[in-house]
Amino acid sequence: MNPVRVVLLCLLLPARVWAAGEWIEQGDSLDREFKSAQALEFYLKAENVQPENPELLRKISKQYVEMVIDAPSRAEKLRLAEQGYAYALKAKKLGPKDAQVRLTVSIAAGRLAFFRDARGKLELSRVVESEAIAATKLDPRYALAWHVLGRWHYEIASLNLLLKALAEVVYGKIPSASYEQAIFYLEKAVQLEPGNALFHAELGRAYLAASRPEDARRELQKSLTLPQRNRDDADAQSRAKQALSGL
Repeated sequence: MNPVRVVLLCLLLPARVWAAGEWIEQGDSLDREFKSAQALEFYLKAENVQPENPELLRKISKQYVEMVIDAPSRAEKLRLAEQGYAYALKAKKLGPKDAQVRLTVSIAAGRLAFFRDARGKLELSRVVESEAIAATKLDPRYALAWHVLGRWHYEIASLNLLLKALAEVVYGKIPSASYEQAIFYLEKAVQLEPGNALFHAELGRAYLAASRPEDARRELQKSLTLPQRNRDDADAQSRAKQALSGL
C-alpha cells in the first residue's frame, strides 16, 4: 500500500472512532427524550464505523422496535419490527453473554409477533420466553427481564381455546404458564424497580385476571402516580385506567 495512504488512514481512523463515540452519545441523549427516529440516525452513522459493536446494534434494534408504536401504517410497523428483530439477532451473535442484548431479542420478537399469523405468534413466543430466561440468568437483578418473563406467562395463560390447540402443535404441548406464575415474576420486577409505571400496570392486570381485585386496584392506581420514563409507559397507564374503570 502507498505509504502516504497508510499515514492518512492512521490519522483518520482515530477521528472516525471519536466521531462514532460522539454519534452514540447524541443517540443516547435523543433516546432518553423518546426521539427514536432522530436517535436512530446517529446510531446508524456510528454503525458505519463500528459494525460489530453489539451494544450499538442493541440500541439500533431498540429504536426500530419503539418506532413501531407511532408508525402510520401496518406495512410500516411490520417493516420496522422486522428491522428491529434482525438487528437484535445481529447483536446476540456478537454479544451472547450480555443480558441486555438477550432481552432485546426477546422484546423485538414480541413486537414482531403482533404482525404474524397465529402460528407465527406462537413460534416467536418461544423466542420471547427463552431469551427472557437467558437474560435473567445472566443478570438476576435485571428487572425488565423478569417483567418480560411475567408478561409471557400472562399472555400464554390468556390464550383462547383455538390458540391453545395450535400451541400444542407448535410447542408439542402447551407451555406451563398461569396467572400465578405471571404474578410471581411481575412482582419480582416491581420489587427490583418499584418506580416503574409499566411494571405496576401489568402486575395490576395480572392480579385482575387472577381474581384479586383489591391487589389489582392498588397496583393500577400506583401506576398512574408514577412518571412516564419509557416509551411504553403511556400505553401501560392507559390500560391501567381502563382496567380501573371496570373495578
